[in-house]
Amino acid sequence: MIRIMTLDAGAQAGESLAGLCARIEPFRQNGIDLLCCQSIPTPFDDRDTISHMLSDTLGLTYSNFAAGGLRARSLGSGKHVGKGLALCTGNGIWVLNSGSFAIGNADNEEIVQFALIRKNGISVLTLNLHLADSVTTQESQLRELFSHALLKESYGAVVLCADKAAVLSGKRLQGILARSLYHCQYALSCPDEGGLLCLLTVRNGAPASVLVHHPDPAPFADAQGSAVLPGLALELEIQRIASDKRNRFCFPLSFREQWLGYKEHRNFA
Repeated sequence: MIRIMTLDAGAQAGESLAGLCARIEPFRQNGIDLLCCQSIPTPFDDRDTISHMLSDTLGLTYSNFAAGGLRARSLGSGKHVGKGLALCTGNGIWVLNSGSFAIGNADNEEIVQFALIRKNGISVLTLNLHLADSVTTQESQLRELFSHALLKESYGAVVLCADKAAVLSGKRLQGILARSLYHCQYALSCPDEGGLLCLLTVRNGAPASVLVHHPDPAPFADAQGSAVLPGLALELEIQRIASDKRNRFCFPLSFREQWLGYKEHRNFA
């Protein structure tokens, strides 16, 4: 089982860290494998950020942070604050590769944070970004994102995390994905809390089977139907589909595998 949560830190600015962690606690008890945060204000020269504090409080490993240049503003005296993206991982998770790249141009440029994680021999590519408000710009962002070289390969699953609910219809989203290897298997979108959590799987010849689970008991709502979790969460059960009986290596390489040297015939599942 792989448990993933996305959190728009900007939308939770008025809540204390203790209150935020208390709302995440029901989900944390089962173990959070990956926490993707957006809209994180942080001085570039200060590590005391909400993402660090969340990871410490929840017992996660602070793995990566990316901030777009257009989201940086000066505080005076040579100090700047960035509004960025952060990724935290839980126990048993290997981060095989991570980084960021830009999509869009000029005023519409956004940074996309990515991480390829592995748990129990299964690899999942995670994409974390700020989505635009308008339909036109959001569609342009997603078209460029889904045509990126990272998505030319087959992974066990791809998870898209964003700070805004999708303003595109499901049919329009599937149309954007039509020319890629992937289709949208499952999507969670919450206009009130803000956020999007989308599961993509390979359309044909998938290297793994993916089943979506909700936690039981589900911490997503209380008895009155009010949201408990401050973000969106997804539980995935992924099993590799054996295409042949050969013992094949997994790619992309871990840092140790890269040091030892490249080997052909690797797959991403």
